[in-house]
Amino acid sequence: MSVVKSKRGESKVEFEMIFFRLADNIDNLVEHDFYAGKVIVEKNRKFVDARATALENLTDELCFFIKIANSIYPQCAMEWEERRVAMGKAIGVCYAILTHYQRVMTRLRVSDEKYAEDVRNIMRMINSLKAWRRSDNKLKDALK
Repeated sequence: MSVVKSKRGESKVEFEMIFFRLADNIDNLVEHDFYAGKVIVEKNRKFVDARATALENLTDELCFFIKIANSIYPQCAMEWEERRVAMGKAIGVCYAILTHYQRVMTRLRVSDEKYAEDVRNIMRMINSLKAWRRSDNKLKDALK
């Protein structure tokens, strides 16, 4: 019997689509110097380069932690805990990405509207990771 759409969890394909959309948006953001004006970018070149590198590294870390968590199929409580830690780190990386966005918007005086979709995607990723972590709580009881 099929499940009503509102009651279904997010599929792995949807989850990965969110991640790759987020990563692609960050790549575009970095390639276009955060969509800031040329004068402001040149005045803050070191800051722009540092934020660009940090965001690219955080995107790689996010992928790394998601892949680690997804590759662990818990057979015992210790493996469940390891998976949960990787999920928690992925959530933390998402919050770090948001912090970098805030710093860029403030320093480069870029309108919030330019990053609205990116922020929505980051929040969707955070919510998806939290939902995944909550759904794993059922596994913990089964492993005891």
